[in-house]
Amino acid sequence: MQRDQMLRHLANETFDLLVIGGGITGVGVAREAARRGIRTALVEMQDFAWGTSSRSTKLIHGGLRYLRNFEFGLVRESVVERQRLLRMAPHLVHPLPFVFPVYTGDPDPLWMLKIGLMMYDWFSGKGTQIPHRMARGKAVMQWEPLLKQEGLVGAGIYQDCATDDARLTIEVLQSAVQWGAVAANYAVVTALRHDRSGKLEAVEVEDTLTRQRFAIRANRVLSACGPWADTVRRMDDPSAPSLLRLTKGVHITVPRDRLPLTNAVTMRGTDGRIMFAIPSGAFTYLGTTDTDYAGRPEDVRADRDDVEYILAAAQKNFPGQKLDFADVVSAWAGLRPLVRSQAANPSAVSRGYELFPSASGLVTIAGGKLTAFRAMASHIVDYLFPATKRAQGTAPSDNPLPGATTEPVAQETVKAISKATGEPEAEVVRVAQRYGRRFGPMWTELQTSGALSDGDPLMAWRLMQLKQAVEHEMAVRLEDVVARRTSLLLFTQDNGQRHLEALGQAMGQMLGWDATRTAAEVERCRQRVQEMFAWKNA
Repeated sequence: MQRDQMLRHLANETFDLLVIGGGITGVGVAREAARRGIRTALVEMQDFAWGTSSRSTKLIHGGLRYLRNFEFGLVRESVVERQRLLRMAPHLVHPLPFVFPVYTGDPDPLWMLKIGLMMYDWFSGKGTQIPHRMARGKAVMQWEPLLKQEGLVGAGIYQDCATDDARLTIEVLQSAVQWGAVAANYAVVTALRHDRSGKLEAVEVEDTLTRQRFAIRANRVLSACGPWADTVRRMDDPSAPSLLRLTKGVHITVPRDRLPLTNAVTMRGTDGRIMFAIPSGAFTYLGTTDTDYAGRPEDVRADRDDVEYILAAAQKNFPGQKLDFADVVSAWAGLRPLVRSQAANPSAVSRGYELFPSASGLVTIAGGKLTAFRAMASHIVDYLFPATKRAQGTAPSDNPLPGATTEPVAQETVKAISKATGEPEAEVVRVAQRYGRRFGPMWTELQTSGALSDGDPLMAWRLMQLKQAVEHEMAVRLEDVVARRTSLLLFTQDNGQRHLEALGQAMGQMLGWDATRTAAEVERCRQRVQEMFAWKNA
């Protein structure tokens, strides 16, 4: 994960496969291809997981609502992959009970929900840790007492999983690199080079940090660019029709003490759409919206209407909490790169994926789900390199990810860290889980360094995470650290602002920035926070 070294390899070698796009789909394909011994390269124009893969609902789930659209194959694949990911990444994928309340007048009556949950468990097999159960009337309140009681018919209680989507993307990439893949962030594709017969022979790339340009030679090229898929496809063929229907999903975060849920809750918006309220460390987040989006992908933001819609759903489902704008501590907006459809309702568009080959040899993927990234990657590499489908001597594709551990941090250790650093216990657990088996050595090094006794122990705790991000996770901008390698941007009361200047100074020292670059990095992060709350002034 040393970027300078990676860039030299990209410029000087010929690869079997070049993947354009460093979201979960791209890194998943890179991991699967490298696992099979295919010489693989990957480039990402921003940071890894910068787009959709850090802006999802952060769930590993089957998609219960897709049963209503008769997408049984998609749900079964997703549930099976959920069970695999529990084994591959137990530190990043955590079982979470969901309460699905049913009220008088809801489009899905209780009996229909029960049938759906029976199918869900059947798809899961014996690995389901919490088989579904049904509760009727006021018995639902034993599970989630904050729910609205008026008109409550009953509820289904079932299991899905929560994750940190950006961290999962980074660990999948680290696994790909361990198997020999070469990858770089902030490497934007500027052109596709064709030979005289029109076949794609190289991809021209610019390192946006140094402005250096070079060409990457590869025998096969896959565009896994999510919302930017049409842009890359038109580099290959300017007349290519659009493949995508982009829909926007917005989430908001509130302090856990303002919505102290024990379980995740499947709730309905004021228009009947299914949404979620999910407890996460010291916070609870809510979403998502699902509206068509026609702007530039990089400009997607949470609008006032989006936040009002989510808060209205919260007020409908948890009327006693009276959540309002003042409770919102963060918001994020992402785009779903769905395959173009004529469906009038964005929520009715399939979350399945399709491959689109061009005459030049470029293959574009559109659609797909975070949960099913491993299965998608396997199918895609089968398509691109059919001779490797049953390659002998390769490691299993569901091998554990690098940080995988089933050993939680002891509660007494959590309490001790919280006391030493001032970090809430719930957030200590979040950090410890994020790093898995790597956390123990990180904490030991911090203790022995003496930094905890030097003025600001919480700052020392965050510097520990910064150091890990820079040295082992290819974080090269301050925003990479606060927005994706850690949860400071979304899951702290001040969006990480208290320590932003000090973190910038420390990162600048590690990477050799001058004062101008350091100030620019800090300002970039402050601007990101301002953009996140632009809806307040609308």
